[in-house]
Amino acid sequence: MNKQASFKQLIKKEFVRSALIPIIIIELMLLILYFSINAYKTYRTRITLLQEVKLNIGEIASREAGNINMELSKISGYANLIKRENERFFKDPSKFTLPDVKPVLKVAPNGTMYKENNNGGGSIYYSGLTKFGSEQFKKAEMTEAFDPLFKAVVDIDSNAVAVYINTWDNMNRYYPFIDKTYEQYMPNMDITSYNFYYLADAKHNPSRQVVWTDAYLDPAGMGWMASCIIPVYKENFLEGVVGIDVTIEKFTQNILALKIPWQGSAFLVDEAGTILAMPESVEKLLGLSELKKHIYNNAIKENTYKPEDFNLLKNSSIPDGLKAVVKENRAIEEVLLGGHHYIVSQNRIKETGWRFLTLIDKEVVLAPVNHLTYQSNMLGYGAILFLILFYLPFFIYLIRKAESISGKISSPIEYLIDTTRDISRKFQSTNLEHVGLLELDELADNFNVMTKKLNEVYQEQEEKISEGVKQLREKDHMIIKQSRQAAMGEMIGNIAHQWRQPLNSIGVIVQNIEDAYNYDELTKEYMVEKINNVMTLLSYMSHTIDDFRNFFKPDKEKQSFSIAESVRSSLSFMDANFSHNNIKVDVDVVEDIKIWGYPNEYAQVLLNILNNARDIIKEREIKYGEIKIRVNASYSRSVVEIEDNGGGIRPDVIEKIFEPYFTTKEMGTGLGLYMSKMIVEKNMGGELKVENRGDGAVFTLLI
Repeated sequence: MNKQASFKQLIKKEFVRSALIPIIIIELMLLILYFSINAYKTYRTRITLLQEVKLNIGEIASREAGNINMELSKISGYANLIKRENERFFKDPSKFTLPDVKPVLKVAPNGTMYKENNNGGGSIYYSGLTKFGSEQFKKAEMTEAFDPLFKAVVDIDSNAVAVYINTWDNMNRYYPFIDKTYEQYMPNMDITSYNFYYLADAKHNPSRQVVWTDAYLDPAGMGWMASCIIPVYKENFLEGVVGIDVTIEKFTQNILALKIPWQGSAFLVDEAGTILAMPESVEKLLGLSELKKHIYNNAIKENTYKPEDFNLLKNSSIPDGLKAVVKENRAIEEVLLGGHHYIVSQNRIKETGWRFLTLIDKEVVLAPVNHLTYQSNMLGYGAILFLILFYLPFFIYLIRKAESISGKISSPIEYLIDTTRDISRKFQSTNLEHVGLLELDELADNFNVMTKKLNEVYQEQEEKISEGVKQLREKDHMIIKQSRQAAMGEMIGNIAHQWRQPLNSIGVIVQNIEDAYNYDELTKEYMVEKINNVMTLLSYMSHTIDDFRNFFKPDKEKQSFSIAESVRSSLSFMDANFSHNNIKVDVDVVEDIKIWGYPNEYAQVLLNILNNARDIIKEREIKYGEIKIRVNASYSRSVVEIEDNGGGIRPDVIEKIFEPYFTTKEMGTGLGLYMSKMIVEKNMGGELKVENRGDGAVFTLLI
């Protein structure tokens, strides 16, 4: 119930409202406009800034990838230079001069050849798999001619940590010098089985061009690295493979030590998605520790590559967004890493096929915008505080002023209220006296005239309402009576169908008794048998009458009953009728539940719908009439669908079929479906609806 306000309160409230609301609305609109403009400006600035950053970082990453490609191309150029010199050597070793200090070549106790003295050139390792003779010693000595060029490459290029040649017969010449190579390498090391050799052979590199290896652990003791390798042929014979080593540490120090704007980071990934090199900032983001140095407690016996954790496509902890960037070769994308959104750019390095990736934190990029937004919001909050402090005393003044004005206006009205307080109990005799105020005296006169008129109208309406209620009751009684008469008519027809077969059988039995008498075959036993048959048929007919009588007995109270049982009981009244009209009835009980209601009234609804289905099938002369009844439950409600194949209900009348006295039959009353809807929805709190489906109509009862 709404709380009533006095006239004085109303005047005060409206005065305050008319004075304050426009001011408050204007101030609120200004504040909303300020914060909206600020939010939109921030939104557009963020979008524009991110677009510019993506464009700039793409250009920066492309330029840096080009620089890395140039650095790697230089190494590839050195490898080609060394290759040509080596091929010239193997073609005619006599054209090459040896250093002044001759190498001291010895065979170690483990059966490998090594170079004992460091004469400023490279070291020698000759695997024990090769039998040493004068030819092998001469080869090891003559290849000293390679050392000046090897040394020059290492001295010129800060990225190159070592230059070497591995020959087909497992000899390794390596610069810078490694002391006691027999301790560093395995005694019987098959050099040709390692990636830094076989990746350049004819099978893997038929073009005989430069090949870059994946990251691997160097058997020579230099830690984790990648090698630029190229084959050395003498005509079509592979003499060996030249290599230039670049350690992961060198990649990190020289190549990835870039000053990327917005505190960005960069890292290298090979074609298979394995991280070749990354700085510490990327290590923290990906939860990995870069493999740079290695403690060689034992000799390296086989190819050793980076663990699968370093493969972005195989590591389950790597976010899917970053995996998609690498797998689908996306140029630029936003990826969630470590709870932060990063802008990731990717560029391919043409020389090696590797990928150069950069990472930039969006928070760092947007920090200036966010700071500016914070300052703008603080100004807005300051304005709100100022307005509160300014308007608070102003509001207090307005409220006091409103109290004064409302008191002056409401005091005469209060007198009028006291005078008219008992008007509801003394409606016809109340007369308001004048109070001395022109407006209020006129109001009193008008009020007295109005009460007199209202009293006359009231008496007239009382009489009309009584008459209308009486007519409505008579109409409802007539509708219920007509509905029951129509239902009884249908039931009498069903009784006739139910009795037709027993009566025919009794007639046949009587004829048989007559024939037996005419032919002297009427014995006592025969007579007893026929009498029993007749009594059985009469008992069946008596039960039929009882069933129909119970059906029409009104339910005084609600009770629990089974939906499936009610359906079967209703069908039993019409089995003969349906059989007579060649109509097939199919009942499918998916789930049966018990409901609380009036079983006889519910059965009457079912019979009304079934009778209508039968009538429409007969009227439209459907050759194979069929009625399907489906019993189910949904959310503790019973659901019964009755579907026929009688052609459905015309669209222009389907919304009217539940109205009283509406019928499409020549002899119909138009009450069956109306009463059915009243029973289901008003008496039992359910729902009755209809729709056309397939070849006919479907009535659905939900209770």
